[in-house]
Amino acid sequence: MQKHARPDGMNNADRKLSGKLRANIEVEMATRTLNVRLLRKGGAMESAFGVSFVPGSARALRAFDWKGAEGARAYIGQIYSNPPTWQKFIAEGVIGALNEDITTGGAGAVIFVPVGERVLAICFGQVHLALDDDAFERGFGLKVTLNAVPRSNLRTLDLATPDAVTFQKRVQASKDSDLSEFGVDMLRDLARVAGGTPRDLSFSKFVAGKDSLSITCEVDANTIYAKCAEILDFYKKKTYKSEFPWVDNLRVVEERDLVLRLDAKLEGGLKALRKGRPEELHMSPPEVVDYTEGGELHYNGFGSHGKTFHSLSIEDYVSELNRCGFDKTIADIKEGHRVRAKRAGQDEFTEKWKVYDCFVYEANIASGVHNGTYVLFSGRWYKVEAKFKDRVESFFESIPKVEIVGKTSCVNERELIDDIDANRPDLLKLDQAKINPDGVRYANLEPCDFFSDKKQFIHLKDGHSSGPISHLWAQGVVSAEAFVSDPEFRSKLRSEVSNRKRVFAGYLPKKTESLNRGDFTVVYGIMRKPYVDGSLGLPFFSKVSLQAAVERIRQFGLPVAIELIEKPSSDEDEPEAEC
Repeated sequence: MQKHARPDGMNNADRKLSGKLRANIEVEMATRTLNVRLLRKGGAMESAFGVSFVPGSARALRAFDWKGAEGARAYIGQIYSNPPTWQKFIAEGVIGALNEDITTGGAGAVIFVPVGERVLAICFGQVHLALDDDAFERGFGLKVTLNAVPRSNLRTLDLATPDAVTFQKRVQASKDSDLSEFGVDMLRDLARVAGGTPRDLSFSKFVAGKDSLSITCEVDANTIYAKCAEILDFYKKKTYKSEFPWVDNLRVVEERDLVLRLDAKLEGGLKALRKGRPEELHMSPPEVVDYTEGGELHYNGFGSHGKTFHSLSIEDYVSELNRCGFDKTIADIKEGHRVRAKRAGQDEFTEKWKVYDCFVYEANIASGVHNGTYVLFSGRWYKVEAKFKDRVESFFESIPKVEIVGKTSCVNERELIDDIDANRPDLLKLDQAKINPDGVRYANLEPCDFFSDKKQFIHLKDGHSSGPISHLWAQGVVSAEAFVSDPEFRSKLRSEVSNRKRVFAGYLPKKTESLNRGDFTVVYGIMRKPYVDGSLGLPFFSKVSLQAAVERIRQFGLPVAIELIEKPSSDEDEPEAEC
């Protein structure tokens, strides 16, 4: 007997899946948690899927009309179904043939709801693996959350501190708490994810968001349009500006021509790294992740053929580019290069990031309408807000500048330390001297690199090739705190100094003597190559982190000064440019 196609175009499996989903929605009329995204302006539903899942492709999800919202559509289907990675190992050990058809899989669905000129997407299951992240607004969920939740009702915050090393942290409270209790550094931190209890409980019982929004609310199939309209209204509000004004210290760059110009600077930095020259470009996961031993990571999209790494690293990525002979542009990297990751014991590479989204880079434009400082983080260029930049620059200029070392022909920190030790009798080398504060056995705290006959604790760092400058700031803070607060540390320091050069011990107080804090100065000395105009400077976010360190040391009652030490550029180096 000939089988006729059903008029609705569905096979029996599709109808079963649709029927189950419809039944669940009709029964669950109470509180539920939705995951919501917002399509970019002008974006069509069909453009929201990745290449493998676009309508008409072999893996396309089944489409259905959705009741209660004009133009709404639901896409439902199986996202992946693979044999588990452990199956081969089991088959090798069991006695007899392993005939069972074992798979691991993930289903998913997305409902697109047009609201005015915008389209919201309600996501279920593993559908995020089928969607194109670039089709959706960045920061949508965070903005809705900060507009809906007062600063006193926060429950969780994810923060990032962009710098030569980017730190990310998640702070969670057991109950709604004020922003002040989350340890936010409003000068340095960038809000990534926020969650809490809204002012208006009729809108939601709880919201949290980054790019997508997680919202716990009362909703059913018939009221999903109204809820989406409410969410969009909260997205358009400016309430966050009064309670979370610091989130605007960095403004997202929307101008396409400016993004292209900044990407060209990024490409220049990447080319420098590929030639073995130092650059202040590194990689960081675009979100807080759980690092576990044995996890795997691949760089895909340029013929690397699944070579396995175990952590995200600009050095590994650059080595792969060189090994594979990659010779295309930043546009190709931005479009096609991916990081795929999975945790130990997982069967599927469930984390997928664009390589571009993992870059952290700082760039400057020195003239014209786009004059300013920019930072690339999590796939977006941010412009540093002018007033924020002015405050940081003003503070940096207020720090006393000294010349103790002066311009040097030494090419790195080790050479400089050896040169000073051999030629400067007014400076006592304490590099690698390790002292334990009172009650601590294995701290091995280095008091400074050199102690001067003018009572200066001098901390040195090669700001271009020996690691992040922020480590130097931290060393100065820790040393200063131990010197001021711990008499036992001062006693051990005086003894160490006396053993090396007795005359310098006289510049330090004895254990029984009081400490006159104003007599001592913490000096940061940073080796830097000159910019193209011959001037010396620091990256903007190094100045931001320096401000926090200087303020802390001044709280101890110690003056702080800084010296930028000009170091030579190698023959292969191109002059650094600020424009």
